[in-house]
Amino acid sequence: MTIAITGVTGKLGGVTAELIAKKGISARHLARNPQKAADYDNAEVLKAAFENSSATIEALKGIDTLLMVSASESPNRLQQHFDFIDAADKAGVKHIIYTSFYHAADDAVFTLARDHAKTENYIKEKGFDYTFLRDNFYLDFFLDLCLENGEIRGPAGKGKVSAVARQDVSEVAAAILVNPDKWKNQILDMTGPADLSMDDIVTAVAEASKKPVCYIDETIEEAYQSRKAWPAEAWEYDAWVSTYTAIKEGEQAGVSSDIERVLGRPAASLEQLLRQKLN
Repeated sequence: MTIAITGVTGKLGGVTAELIAKKGISARHLARNPQKAADYDNAEVLKAAFENSSATIEALKGIDTLLMVSASESPNRLQQHFDFIDAADKAGVKHIIYTSFYHAADDAVFTLARDHAKTENYIKEKGFDYTFLRDNFYLDFFLDLCLENGEIRGPAGKGKVSAVARQDVSEVAAAILVNPDKWKNQILDMTGPADLSMDDIVTAVAEASKKPVCYIDETIEEAYQSRKAWPAEAWEYDAWVSTYTAIKEGEQAGVSSDIERVLGRPAASLEQLLRQKLN
């Protein structure tokens, strides 16, 4: 079995690549900028972009199982995904493990989840064996907001999110790459062990860090206005604000045991991640 990993210069793909290397398993690492990729004795780094090009097809030839970490957020991301999947099809890839999004659907409140649903459908339509890792929002994201800004600000109301530690998703991806047949044609929900409101998160961070942290429950109008502090395109503002409206609408709640099924241990909690970040 030959495996390939995309996104190796990013956080999720980079940790997964490191975990696979430490297991002593050979892998092909695909990167738009190979010079930024970490160097491992048992990994071959090839230049490959999310495109249907001869270079990308060549980089994917001979690969049985491909970890496809979703592309960076952009207006063209869905087309990039389709092009890359077409290249994988031409190269003869058999199984795609795709990092999708929790409750991905064409009508999801979180705008970027819609692209993930379409990508999942396209992988199925092309006839690949698949494993979809549907990541919820990352606990790391909310903790970074608290620790860097002293606040979480958004229209989430009292809604809850079963946010997941990014490290857990990387470990699940690595475990599935080692034994892909066990998880073939399955959808796995990547959540933390608890549903948390924004108030729950800021309270826990304040107690652990001994610093004031607050949650500002904005209206949708206030959320768009406050984010104008960062120059961006309309689709980006929509994504940022719908992060919180999706939580308010209940789309990001619900705890899954899939991480424990794969790893044999519970998903990391907010308290565990706080200890790691603050020590």
